[in-house]
Amino acid sequence: MAEYTLKYINHRARYDAMAFIHECEQQYHEQVLYAAEVIAQNSVHKPIVLINGPSSSGKTTTNDRLAKALEAHGIHAEMISMDDYYRSVGTYEMPPDPENGVPDLESPDCMDLPLLSQHLSQLAAGEEIVLPRFDFATHTSIPEARVLRLDPDEVVLIEGIHSFNPVIMGDLAHTATGIYLSISSTVVPEEGSRLEPYMLRFLRRAMRDSLFRGSPVEETLHQWNSVRRGERLYIAPYRGQANLTVDTFLPYELCILMQHLTPQLGRYRKKLAAADLAPLAGVLGQVAPVDYADLLPEDSVLHEFIG
Repeated sequence: MAEYTLKYINHRARYDAMAFIHECEQQYHEQVLYAAEVIAQNSVHKPIVLINGPSSSGKTTTNDRLAKALEAHGIHAEMISMDDYYRSVGTYEMPPDPENGVPDLESPDCMDLPLLSQHLSQLAAGEEIVLPRFDFATHTSIPEARVLRLDPDEVVLIEGIHSFNPVIMGDLAHTATGIYLSISSTVVPEEGSRLEPYMLRFLRRAMRDSLFRGSPVEETLHQWNSVRRGERLYIAPYRGQANLTVDTFLPYELCILMQHLTPQLGRYRKKLAAADLAPLAGVLGQVAPVDYADLLPEDSVLHEFIG
């Protein structure tokens, strides 16, 4: 686990922003390239790639960058969205989160994991499958949406928080490569408690939700304890299934996220504390901003959260 001081991040942001951003991006890029090399070396016997990680770990972007990196090895990556295996609303009882008094949207019971496991096993065996599609507007599963079969020079990438679930991984242990993504770094301020990885992920999620999902910071805070509960129950027990890990943290991102989120976070200090995020309140106004508009690479994982 890497550790960065806020003093170091602020210094680089103020006096060396361009090089700072480049170095952070290069460190992440090298991890992706290494993962692609391992996948390519094992692709004949392991054509299934399962990408797992908690909320706001950068799964979508890393999935896309892995596919591009695999092209350099002569391997085409097909994509399957785990979201398409959600079950139609009304066909099952939404599981509750009794700890937080909200529906448990993270539960694997919301998904047809046995069907997904069957489909991945069929693909690994060279068989053809018919993929479903989930319509988020109507909250219904639409069967027979796409036909897929893997050619010899192809792998399939699938990302989602349940991709290491035993229902899936149990039948795929010898035909799949598991990649675990998360923020694995911490930030240490000059005073007060350190910013733990889940706190840094909260900043990403709060930014993304407010920009792209019509959800204000207060609503993200309201859901956060339930999100964390889901990570403890449905992700953490299976981390050991990963063959590779990728730390998606870009140290400069703190300077960008905080300059946008500080006004909103300042209004919710008590709610930050209730969500075990009090150290974020302790650094409000202490993070140097970055004029980043012309500095971010087009394929930066940060675009997943800031656009």
